[in-house]
This record gives sequence, structure tokens and C-alpha cells, in this order.
Amino acid sequence: MRLTVIFLAFIATFALLSAADCSSLIAKYDAPDPAKKTMAQISRWIERKVSDNPGDAKELEACLIAGAADNPNKEQVAGK
Repeated sequence: MRLTVIFLAFIATFALLSAADCSSLIAKYDAPDPAKKTMAQISRWIERKVSDNPGDAKELEACLIAGAADNPNKEQVAGK
């Protein structure tokens, strides 16, 4: 039981840190709104604008593609 609580706390902390990283990277590179771009457009933007830092490029691309307009895994809201 205790191990489960510790594990869940670790996952929650990691999720919050990841969200903070995405927000800071989006602000740092002045990234476009992913909801208005396709995954291909995001990939091209990353190649042009963030090619100098491969670590940031990979992480930022993952953040933006998660919210891309044509991402089939994106959570959809009815009536949106």
C-alpha cells in the first residue's frame, strides 16, 4: 500500500515537471499553437527553428505533436 502511494506521488510529480518543461520550451522558442498545425507542419517548424539543440527539439516536438490538430491520439471533446 505504501509503495503504491509513493509510486503514484512520483508519477504525479513527474507529470507536473513534464508539463512545466513543455510550457517553458514553448515559451522559449515561441512555438506555434499546436491545435492549429498538423503533425507534419510541426515537424518542419522544429527542423527550421530548433535544429541547434537536439534535446530540446525532440522534447518540444513531442509536446507539440501531442496537441496537433491531426493527431489521432488527441483527446476530442464533443461539440468542439
